[in-house]
Amino acid sequence: MLKTLVNYGDLMKTNKKMKFYKICGFVVAVLSVLCVVVLWQGLTVHLYTETTDKVEKTIRIAVLTDLHDTFYGKKQKRLIKSIQKQKPDIVVLVGDIADDNRSHDGTEQLLSAIGKQYPCYYVSGNHEYLSGKIDEIKEMIRSCGVTVLEGNAEILNVNGQKIRLCGVDDLYRFIYKYSNSDRSGSWQEQLDACKAETGDDVYSVLLSHRPELAEKYRNSGFDLVIAGHAHGGQVRIPWLLKGLIAPNQGWFPKYTSGIYVLGTTDMLVSRGLCKNKRPRVFNPPELVVVDIEPQK
Repeated sequence: MLKTLVNYGDLMKTNKKMKFYKICGFVVAVLSVLCVVVLWQGLTVHLYTETTDKVEKTIRIAVLTDLHDTFYGKKQKRLIKSIQKQKPDIVVLVGDIADDNRSHDGTEQLLSAIGKQYPCYYVSGNHEYLSGKIDEIKEMIRSCGVTVLEGNAEILNVNGQKIRLCGVDDLYRFIYKYSNSDRSGSWQEQLDACKAETGDDVYSVLLSHRPELAEKYRNSGFDLVIAGHAHGGQVRIPWLLKGLIAPNQGWFPKYTSGIYVLGTTDMLVSRGLCKNKRPRVFNPPELVVVDIEPQK
């Protein structure tokens, strides 16, 4: 009888251990899934729509920002396929496409591919200037068939109608320690030169890397400003936090992702395409697509 009681006690201890291990295994599994969901860095596509009486047919623009020389598969095939799937009329590259401390090989492969397929337009970001090789980077970008905008505007004919693309360099162009290129003029002069092109019935888009300059864009005459730079605020919590920190905006930044209404001008901010050592929480990289649609 005593032996039976001892055996029963051992069995109870074993059952308790098994239950404990099962609970631990379940908790580990849940935490693992949660980590994958929270820190997932798979490429997403985000579609926005802008309406205007300045177009009669939809114009689709694919937006690439803050790539930072990130690779998306061999020869950038995953990103290229994502762009192709969206069937854009225009591709715009809004700064920090190249990084200051990475190889540009993957970026050159990407630009060479899309430069042959679409009208592509680029403006600089701060990291291209931080590299100290901005002239070489811009030359590489031009060699891929991409137009570099530097305080100027171009009129495009898309689907039998006109659209104006304007672009300004990053502020770092005009700061001596960051730029080995021509530093004449100022960022404001570039912006003013672009603004002078607006004011007619042609839909006008400004490409400018920095969203924190929102008040400079407000009621500026541009219909749409497209920016990046903020990396989505790095850490986002659904329904609670739209960004923890962003360059040049600090903690709890105002402009991190999506559409912001600035009087008569809308600003679209992309979370960007960069994948690096800094964790992106609830903030996967994104390819942004914006449809400019006729007003009904």
